[in-house]
Amino acid sequence: MGFLSPPVVCKISPLEILEEYGLRAKLRLVRDAVAAVNDQSPPKPELSLLEIWDMYCEYRTDLRETVYLGKYQGRYKNYLKSAIEATKSEDAIKIRNWLIENRDLETIKLLFSNLSKAYQLGIKNKLLVHNPYDGLAEEIGKIGAKSRQQSEIGTDNDTDDLTKAYTWDEAQAILECLQDKYPHWHSFLKFKFLTGCRTGEAIGLMWCDVEWDKERVLIRRTYDRITKKFYPLKNDKTYKGEDVRKFPMPKDGKLWNLLKSIPQGELNDIVLKSKTGKIIDETGFSQIWRGRKHLNRKGIIPDLVEQGLLSKYLSPYNTRHTFINHAIHDLGIPEKVVCYMCGHKPDVSNKHYQDEAIFMKGINPEIPYSQQQFAEVQIDNQQSKIELLEEQIRQQQEAMRKLQEQLEQMKNQ
Repeated sequence: MGFLSPPVVCKISPLEILEEYGLRAKLRLVRDAVAAVNDQSPPKPELSLLEIWDMYCEYRTDLRETVYLGKYQGRYKNYLKSAIEATKSEDAIKIRNWLIENRDLETIKLLFSNLSKAYQLGIKNKLLVHNPYDGLAEEIGKIGAKSRQQSEIGTDNDTDDLTKAYTWDEAQAILECLQDKYPHWHSFLKFKFLTGCRTGEAIGLMWCDVEWDKERVLIRRTYDRITKKFYPLKNDKTYKGEDVRKFPMPKDGKLWNLLKSIPQGELNDIVLKSKTGKIIDETGFSQIWRGRKHLNRKGIIPDLVEQGLLSKYLSPYNTRHTFINHAIHDLGIPEKVVCYMCGHKPDVSNKHYQDEAIFMKGINPEIPYSQQQFAEVQIDNQQSKIELLEEQIRQQQEAMRKLQEQLEQMKNQ
């Protein structure tokens, strides 16, 4: 039996076989395409609206702690969450339309302005390619949320607007209602009506700020309900007045007697406390003021409006507007003096503002200005002192001139 010849081994490479069938070029194209994909970084995940907002908030290192927590991570973010939940979408137009129908326009415009900046920041860092909020803030008109109450956020830009203030008789009606139904809130609200101070400033008042001998109250700190901390007035970048305001408290006047009626504590104790003796809860007071619809509890203000004792609903912040308008329009106290008393930014130069403030001592914020003879004397005395100083300066200049003439004569001799 013969032996078979060994099989011939084919040494043709796979690439040559592919080339023989005209497939090598196509393989190269596929290989090059795969290599190109492998050289690129994987696509970035799409950022959600809230992730973009949080990124922007972290970027805003210029924000004060109270603004960062209270507005940017508080009110603004809650608006976005509510809109996303209600619309089941992150579409900018749907969110805009829902917010306009259900929230206050002033806050929405500020929110959209910041949202546009947030998206621009993402585009700059190559995290986003489109800004759907560009120009939305400018498109918002003046007509907003249906059937909504006035925003609880007040500003100092409209304190001379009479529609934002209660009359003094209406203020007394509110105080009488509180005295009957919620006496532990009476002192707190009366202090706000008598001083025009902001809510945080009233909460932050301590006994060391009450100077009985000088008949005045010092306003020098504010309390923030979000951070639960006290801050000096100078911490507020929008505040243009002095770091410490000196509010007049005439002896045996309404403010004097109000503070005398409160049991005095240690110097660093809070003056105006809650029913339990703790720091006042601003939110709790607001609920007493406006009521709680979901619990079918009517607030004191809607109740008084229904009784015809008040003409309209205004927020607790408008106690400030009420005092300012009462002092200016009812009592005739000069506007610049009232601005000084309330730490309100006046529409005048700082020098004029400070000059008016010099005459604060002796001003009684509880009686008509025309009856305040002592205040007029104070102004006259101040003017006399200025004239005396001017005369002293003139005499010194004249003496220096004569001395210089004598020196010149001595040189010539």
